[in-house]
Amino acid sequence: MDPQHYWRALLKSWPLVVVLALLGGSAGYAYAQTQPDSFRATSSVFVSATEGSDPNELLQGSSYTQNLVQSYTRLATSSVVLEPVIEQMGLDVTPTQLARQITAENPLNTVIIDVAVVDGDAQRAADVANAVTISLSRQARALSPENTAGDSTLSVAPIAEATPPTSPISPNRRLIALSGLAVGTVLGIALALLRSVVDTRLRTARDVEDLHLVPMLGSVTRRNRGVLALSDEPQGAAADDFRRIRAQLQFADVDRATRTIAVSSVAADEREGRAAVALDLALAFAERGLGVLVVDADLRGSGLAELAAVSDEVGLTDVVVGRLEFAAAVTSWRDGVDILTAGDVPPNPSPLLSSRSMALLLETARERYDVVVVDAPAVLTSSDTLEIGRLTDGVVIVATAGRSTRPRLVSAVRALENVKVRVIGVVFDGVAAGRQRASHDLPQSVLVPVSTSSDEQTYPFARDTAVDGAAATDRPSAGRSRRTTGGQGDATP
Repeated sequence: MDPQHYWRALLKSWPLVVVLALLGGSAGYAYAQTQPDSFRATSSVFVSATEGSDPNELLQGSSYTQNLVQSYTRLATSSVVLEPVIEQMGLDVTPTQLARQITAENPLNTVIIDVAVVDGDAQRAADVANAVTISLSRQARALSPENTAGDSTLSVAPIAEATPPTSPISPNRRLIALSGLAVGTVLGIALALLRSVVDTRLRTARDVEDLHLVPMLGSVTRRNRGVLALSDEPQGAAADDFRRIRAQLQFADVDRATRTIAVSSVAADEREGRAAVALDLALAFAERGLGVLVVDADLRGSGLAELAAVSDEVGLTDVVVGRLEFAAAVTSWRDGVDILTAGDVPPNPSPLLSSRSMALLLETARERYDVVVVDAPAVLTSSDTLEIGRLTDGVVIVATAGRSTRPRLVSAVRALENVKVRVIGVVFDGVAAGRQRASHDLPQSVLVPVSTSSDEQTYPFARDTAVDGAAATDRPSAGRSRRTTGGQGDATP
C-alpha cells in the first residue's frame, strides 16, 4: 500500500484518534492531580582552612581543603549528621529515610557544598536543609585535625540559608497531561493504522481505486432490499448512479465490441446486490432506446427471477439442453428489457455453461438484442463465471461496501485475468448516501443525451459485421429488442 492509503486511513479514523488523545490527556491530568506536591529548599556551606598566613601555607591549605570537600559532601547524608537533625526537629523518620530526601553536591572547582532537601512541606524542607548544614559544620569540626592549640584546622561555615520555596518542583502537571495526550494520540494512530491493515473490508470507492486493479466504473448509493433504482425510484440518487455507469460502459473501450456484459460479484453472499445491479444496468440501457436481454446464468440460485417478479419455470437450461427454443424461453419484462431466467437448476451447472449450446445461445442473443447483460455467479464461488466470461465481451465485478474485502476482490480479478477474461471494471454497490465521490462523475461532454428516436438512434456499442451491414430499417425501434417475431423455429440457437 502507498503512503497515501495510510494517510487516508488516518483521516477516516480521525474521531478515534481525537477521542483517544483526549482520553490520554484527561487520564494524565487526573493522575497528576493525585500526586502530592514536592518542595525543594537548598542551603550551602563553605569549607576553608583555618591555618596558614604565608603563600605556601595557604596553597597547601587550599589543596588540603579541596581534597576533603568530597568527603564532607558524602558526610552530609550520613547518620552522624542526620541523627542530631532528627532528634532536634522531632522527625518520625530514620536516618536512611531522611537521607533519601537529601542531595549534597559540590560544584566543580569550588569548596562549597550545597545541601538540597525535598519534602512535601515547603517550610519543613527549608528547616531540614538549615539543620543539616549546621549539623555538618559541627561534625566537620569534630572530625578535622586540630592544631597545637587544640583548634580545628578546617572551618565549615553556612553561607546561604534555605528559605521556604514558593512553588513545588513536582509534579509537573502540564507535562504529565501533555504526555498522556501524546500517548493517547500515538495509540489512536496505531489503532487506526492497525484497523486499516486488519479490517480489509472495502468501505469507500477510494478503497477500490487504491488497489489499482481495473477501472472504477462508479459507485451506487445504498438502497432498500428488493428495490430496483430505475423502476422504483427513477429520480433517486441510485438511478443517477446507474446512468453514469452506463455512460462509463459505453466509453469503456471504443475500439472493442462490448455488447454482451457479464455481471459478477466477488463472493456468493453478494448475489442479491449483483442481481439488482444487472437489472438496473439493463434498465439504464433501455432508457436509451436499446433492446436489452438479461440472462440469469447463475444456475446455483441468484434470485434474479424473484427480484424481477417473473416466472422461473423455464429458462436458460431448457434452451441449452434443447427442450425449448430461445424465443419461447424469453420473458418480456419491462419496455425494452427481456429476461431469460435460469430455469431448472441442474446438479452440476458447469458443463452446461461451458457447452457449445451455451455459446450459440449467447450468439443468438447478441444478434437479436443491442445489449445482453448476463447475471453470472460469484467469481470465487465456482468456475462458472470463468466459462461465461470467455463467451461474453467482458465482466463487470460488483463489490459491496462494507462486505467485500481487498484480498477477495484482488483474487477475483486475478482469477479472471489468468484465463484471459476481460475485466471491464468494478461497480461499488451499497455506498452510504452522501459519500459518493464527485470525481466519478463524467465530463458533461460524455454525458450528452443520446437521441432515442428510431431514425436518430445512436448505438454506443460496436456491432458485428453482419449487423453493421444491415439496413437501418432492420434496427430495433426504441425500447424493442431485435428478436424476430416469426416462428419460434427461427429462434433456436
